[in-house]
Amino acid sequence: MIRELQRRGFNVVNLTVSQDSPDRVKESEQLLRDKETRGKFAFRWHPLEVNCGILKRKARNLLRPYSEMIYTGTFIDDLNRELADGYDVLNLEELWSGWAGIGRARSLLNIYFLASIDWESQKFFNNAERKAYFQIQRATKKILSSTENIRLLTHRLLGGAKAIAPSANYFTVPIALDISVYPLQPVTEEPVVGLIGSMHWIPSRSAGERLLQNIWPRVKKQCPKAKLIIAGWDAKKYLGEYLPLPDVTIEENISHPADFFSRIAVMNYAPSRGSGMKVKVMEAMAYGVPVVTTWEGMEGIQYQNGVHCWVAESDDEIAGKIVELLDDVSSRKRMLEAARALMEEKYSPVPVVDQMMEIYFEIAKSH
Repeated sequence: MIRELQRRGFNVVNLTVSQDSPDRVKESEQLLRDKETRGKFAFRWHPLEVNCGILKRKARNLLRPYSEMIYTGTFIDDLNRELADGYDVLNLEELWSGWAGIGRARSLLNIYFLASIDWESQKFFNNAERKAYFQIQRATKKILSSTENIRLLTHRLLGGAKAIAPSANYFTVPIALDISVYPLQPVTEEPVVGLIGSMHWIPSRSAGERLLQNIWPRVKKQCPKAKLIIAGWDAKKYLGEYLPLPDVTIEENISHPADFFSRIAVMNYAPSRGSGMKVKVMEAMAYGVPVVTTWEGMEGIQYQNGVHCWVAESDDEIAGKIVELLDDVSSRKRMLEAARALMEEKYSPVPVVDQMMEIYFEIAKSH
């Protein structure tokens, strides 16, 4: 979205708070700069840090849970300075950044998922998880109730947010992928099934657990030569207990998503719960890897079942569709071409930013 705004001649100042390494931050900055830009672009990174004692930090978390970014270094000072210089819209990415927008005119909070929905059916195993869920609920309620303009990706998220803060102005616009950074991968001849995701996130972890416990044994029984690769942050930490399993590999350090997607024939993502659009599913479709998933996995995507992906709910159905694709290369080719075309038509920067511009102009004119 940032690159498309530059191409349209808008000036963009990006203030980022993150724990990423300097090399990763530099790579991100280079990706955000557009060579064909007509607008100005500035990028400022603030390493996430907590410069206070434990008692003060607890007091802050009691007042504003998950608000670390607004106490990081000179972030708020930089934000105040930029806003004082003049701006049209303050775009806030992700729910917790909403703390920085409370009381600010012409702000728009973008919500990609709601942890309060994702954790609803979660079984808590210790007090730390119960405390985290309690704090998530508190922070979500406080931020949404104090925010005027909110953009969500799906109607499911819209319903969840309205139940908490019915008086806000809501907009529903899908997420965009810059298709130019997702080169179409060659069709993998080997029968390799894959799953990638951050396993500390409950939806991805539940998809990994379901795949290993229920789906993979069924796939292996029907396709003995099949192999499975599971990759992502904390994959071994949360899923390593299931190893060893025949022809199953769990990887944590993937240098680039293309390294993973270039090796698999089918992507399986079947979470028990998970709100919002699933970026890894969209990335698989953009790279040209057929996806077998559930309704949860395709939330917010206008798909045609059997054309752009396979959507099934039971373990038997999911395993059957995976095997069907592994056995038929021509079916995989048709599906990957259709999925890629869908991403380009509806979920690339131009159509999505067209919708976002309507929101930006409405917010800018409201003051």
